[in-house]
Amino acid sequence: MTQVEIIKEVSLSSLAESAPTRMANFWQSGHQRTQILILIQRRHRQRFEGHSATVGLKHPCWAIFYRPRAEADEIEECGLDPKSASFMFLDVALEDLGRWVGPLVKDEWPKEDVIITPSENTEEFTPTKWTTFRDPWLDSLEVLPLAFAPHDIEGKAWLTNPSSGGTMPVAQTTAETSKIQADTDFAGKLADLTHSFGTATTTTPEATPPPPVAATEPAAPAFVMPSGPISIPNLGGVPDVEEESPAAQPEITPEPAPAEPAAATYLSPQPVEVPVITKNAMQDETPSEPEETNVEVDTPDDSEPDEGLEIKEELVDIIQLLIAGGLEAEQVMESPAFQEVSERATAAGLDVWNIFVENAK
Repeated sequence: MTQVEIIKEVSLSSLAESAPTRMANFWQSGHQRTQILILIQRRHRQRFEGHSATVGLKHPCWAIFYRPRAEADEIEECGLDPKSASFMFLDVALEDLGRWVGPLVKDEWPKEDVIITPSENTEEFTPTKWTTFRDPWLDSLEVLPLAFAPHDIEGKAWLTNPSSGGTMPVAQTTAETSKIQADTDFAGKLADLTHSFGTATTTTPEATPPPPVAATEPAAPAFVMPSGPISIPNLGGVPDVEEESPAAQPEITPEPAPAEPAAATYLSPQPVEVPVITKNAMQDETPSEPEETNVEVDTPDDSEPDEGLEIKEELVDIIQLLIAGGLEAEQVMESPAFQEVSERATAAGLDVWNIFVENAK
């Protein structure tokens, strides 16, 4: 049965460090993991606390929920009402990602990239780009300002371990079987002994055979005085100098210590560079429109390849994610998420069909 455990005062980073030893019975060394953000309606939080236990995971999975407070106004300015949303930071094995988000993809939850940056008047941390699945009833946002780095947010974590299927140790089972067998043998011998006594009282005594004649032992040889010195054995005294040295003890090589489980390899999120733009800077830049237009004339040739590359990466990600979520190739092509990205990819001059064939295998 799938086990769900609630751990207090932990963070994503601390759990990632302690997971190989804390979950040694379920941990597979060197497997790949990822961390994503799930934006859900606050009233659905309780359902998502146990979502990991319903999808048949093969690896441990944990999630931390965060409620913005000091940065709530900034998040609302970015386009999302934090009072109606719950922010779920999920750490899941890459092999289990399709199982976890499969129900969300089928319900047409959009997959987006959200950049998490430090909010105002907080300690600086490196902005990171998070793959995000958003409830369709919530507003989208591109930048999420937070008071803490996502990996350092401390709180309750919902830890889900896969089915254990525990069995009784072999040594214990063998010991119990031996004990039962010994009791059975003893009872059988006791029954035979009791039966023999009962038979002796009812049957006529048989003629006893004559006692065996004791064999005569040969007489000891007579003492003869030795004609020369003899060696007397050492009986507990100081050992003689010529006594043979004891045999060398074999060297005992210590058993190698069991290797600690290796940590997992994380593929995301990735740090990004986000320019800091203040309101004053935006006001100062507004009058200088001619200079900005001159700069934009030289950049289209350089930006178009980058834009096409980003759209291609997004298209490949959505294809692989939908396939991992359990959709067939025809269902992927009919998915609104795929159609939206494929339209933009076609407009950018990409060969959508060949990209789809290469990644839908």
